[in-house]
Amino acid sequence: MKILRWLLVTLGILVFALLTLPWLIPAAGIDGEIPEQPFSDSRFIEIDGTRLHLRYRPSHGGEAPLVILIHGFGGSSFSWRHSLDALEAAGFSAVAVDLPPFGYSQRRAGGPDWPELVDRLAEEIAPGQSRAVVGHSMGASVAVRLQQRNPDQTDRVILVAGAPRMRQGDRQRGASLLGWQPVSLWLDIIAARTLVSEQRIAESLASAFGRDPSAEEVQGYLHPLTIPGTNAALLARLDRERSGPLDTWQPVNTWLIWGEDDAWVPISVADRLLEMHPDLPIERMINVGHNPMDTHPEAFNERLLERLEAALPTP
Repeated sequence: MKILRWLLVTLGILVFALLTLPWLIPAAGIDGEIPEQPFSDSRFIEIDGTRLHLRYRPSHGGEAPLVILIHGFGGSSFSWRHSLDALEAAGFSAVAVDLPPFGYSQRRAGGPDWPELVDRLAEEIAPGQSRAVVGHSMGASVAVRLQQRNPDQTDRVILVAGAPRMRQGDRQRGASLLGWQPVSLWLDIIAARTLVSEQRIAESLASAFGRDPSAEEVQGYLHPLTIPGTNAALLARLDRERSGPLDTWQPVNTWLIWGEDDAWVPISVADRLLEMHPDLPIERMINVGHNPMDTHPEAFNERLLERLEAALPTP
């Protein structure tokens, strides 16, 4: 009995510590806030209880499709800053959206899945307009699922260093705990000590870019990750996001753009796609890494616009 009582007391003390310590241990660096106006072209739209941040450049007339830019893992609408300028100059309407909880969208794991959110967002800002969807890395899967959700309205899909499938499998046990405040705080504490710092982000970007990032690039990617609650919402969101199996995907009006020096999603992934779909067009960018829109914006945007302009109606 004494041993059992001692075990229960010890367990109670441990549980109490786990529940209270997160409020006492500072998560240094996890103190960012969502600005009222992150960028000059920023907008916020609420869809089914989820507040989305987007950067929107509307065109002034014409029949060009709305270009939807979807970032990859750890990215945000900041990743498309150069492409937004190029698309606007070329006369396209363009929107870059922050998939929650990335960027400056709400730190919420629930609500509609990413393709539905983007679909409803596009209908909100450009109802009935045709679309061209561009997805980078993880965003490639979202782009394909968005096309499958609304094929008649999607003129074309451009996948940048990303395959159609993000992940598959059953939900992980204990995923519901990620919405519990102490767990969220613990995840922020762990992230502050292992992942979210200028040095860590600079190292990750250097690996993805194939060169050292600028101070502006480090801050552009780092600041959204310092917003409290990001990590728990992200893990819960990734656990529930699903995509169809790769072997059933049929590329319709789809193009690939890939850096030959991509260290994160190597071009061998593109080669495997081409083995299954030999007619799938691909633009190979020489001496380019995982983020061509960041590191080689002029060359990347030239290729992007070529693919988009091919979708325009003939005068």
